[in-house]
Formats: sequence, C-alpha cells, structure tokens
Amino acid sequence: MNREIFNKAEERLASRHIADALRLYCEAERLGYDPDSCAAGRWRCHMLAGQFSLAWRESEAIAHRGSPDPHRYWDGRPFDGRDVLIRCLHGLGDTIQFIRYVPIVRQHARSVAVEAQPRLKQLLANSGLADCVLTWGDPEPPWDQQVEVVELPRIFRAGVDAIPAAVPYLSSGADDRFLSSASPKLRIGIVWSAGDYNPARSLPLPQMARLFSIRDISFVSLQAGPARFDLEPWRDRIPNLHDENACVLRDAQNLEHLDLLITVDTMMAHLAGALAKPVWTLLPFACDWRWMLDREDSPWYPSMRLFRQPRPGDWASVIDRVYAALLAYGPIPPAA
Repeated sequence: MNREIFNKAEERLASRHIADALRLYCEAERLGYDPDSCAAGRWRCHMLAGQFSLAWRESEAIAHRGSPDPHRYWDGRPFDGRDVLIRCLHGLGDTIQFIRYVPIVRQHARSVAVEAQPRLKQLLANSGLADCVLTWGDPEPPWDQQVEVVELPRIFRAGVDAIPAAVPYLSSGADDRFLSSASPKLRIGIVWSAGDYNPARSLPLPQMARLFSIRDISFVSLQAGPARFDLEPWRDRIPNLHDENACVLRDAQNLEHLDLLITVDTMMAHLAGALAKPVWTLLPFACDWRWMLDREDSPWYPSMRLFRQPRPGDWASVIDRVYAALLAYGPIPPAA
C-alpha cells in the first residue's frame, strides 16, 4: 500500500499537482515507505514551488539519517581558514550553475581549488574563480576540506531572493577569430536536442525550423552530439559551429558573438546565462526543479527567458510563442 501511495505521489508531481504530491509523500512515509525517497520527492516539490528553505530542511533530514551518498563530501564545518577542494561530479550544466558560489567560499577559505570535468577546465581557469583549477587525474593541491559543487546552494541557504545572480561570472576570453561579422542581421544560435538523459527535453528540429523563415536573422547551430546531423536539410543556410573535439571554452567564445541563444534545457542554456548572454530556454511540461513553476524568468540567470510547454509534448505552442517573440525582438546592434 505504501509503495502504491508513493507511486501516486510521483505521478502527481509529474503532472505538477504539487500540494497533492506533498500530501501523498507524507502519507507514504507515515505508512512506512523509505523516508529518504519521500523526503527527496518533497524536496523536488518545494524547489519547484520556490520554497527553497523547506527543501533544505528535507536535505538536512536526509543528512541526519546518515544515508550514504557518494556525491556528498561536506563535513558540516565552516570553510573559514581552510584549504577547500570543490569537486564537480555531476553534469556540466550543474557545474556551470553552481560554480557561482566559489567566490563566496573563497571569502572564507584560505585557498580554493576546483576539480572540474575535463571539458570545463580551461573555461573555469580563464574565469579566475578559484586559486587553481584541475581535472580528474591531475595532481591535487593540499586540502583539508572538500565539498561537491551541488552542495553549495544548501550550504549557503540559497533562496529565490538570495541567489548570487551577478553575471557574467564566467569569462570566455573571446576574440574576433570566432564568427566575427559586420552583418546587420541578428545572429541567433540554436540547440534543439538535450541528448538521451531525458528525451522529453528535446525538440524535433523540423518543428523549430518554422523560425528559419523569419527574415533578417542569421541562424547558427551549437548543437552537440549525433543530433547535429539533423541539420542536414538546412546545412547550406545554417552552419554548425560546435566542435566535438573542443572544450566548452570554444562554445563560450562562439556564444559571445551571438545576439541570442534559443535552446532546450542543456548545458548551453547554463553557459549562456553564466556569460550574461540573452538566452531563451525551451522547457518541457515536467521541467527540472531549477526552473520552478510558471515563471518566464529565472532567478539564477538574469538574461534568461523561459518558454514552457503548456501540456506534455506540446512543442508546437512553444514554437508559436518563440516565433511571435522573435518578430517583436526588433533589430539590435550586431554583437562585438
């Protein structure tokens, strides 16, 4: 019975009936279902609702029960006067989103090193956030405290109105070798596939192609992975700038020379936001917790605008709204 109630809570969460989901998670836990699973469900509910303080209570309850988590390293002590190593063990987007907290750690710690994914090492080193940046397999500097980057929002008790959102906090060091142009057209990047992690995040490129008919816009693709070959019917009009062999720094440099990025929920959305580039993020109905509910903006990224599916799978209405928004976007000076 408790498993059935938990599954019903998951269904209500997926359909965005948050109050019902919260009630059912509590009921499942009362009847003996795994408390950490129920707390994790309530955590997602609270984060979607923008009630971050309630979510952190669930995090604390899980921590106090002592359940082992290989991706949690913080020992609960302050960072003051310590040599801190921040490890980045989740996705590239997670690292880009939460690396904003490194300067805050640096205000307290004696030194801060970041161990990042190989593709992010050069970008983070360029950005000067930490005393040193290394990647997996590099020699580690001396440290006496470690933390995983996704732990930082909880440690600093992020709230909707207390997110460190000063942008840009990453620096590409872009120069004119990348997409320099005197064209008066708007230069807009597109990304339509989020890969296999969550297929619901991906948009079929033929649906996005309606945008290509708008005059005075020069589209370029920043799509990574096998989905980049979807562009074949439009390859004479829309170049793909993403280099599969390059690190994320190259994507950042390309972004710096665009006027706007239109993307599904991928690392590129976070990268554009962290660089303070205008970015329109297209979200599935059951979007990730970080985008919350109903909002058209993001407290994480001031330059971001959100376009949400009104119902599961409905990308057509999303593209309708994007199309109208592009018509109203108006000419702006070409990027430097």
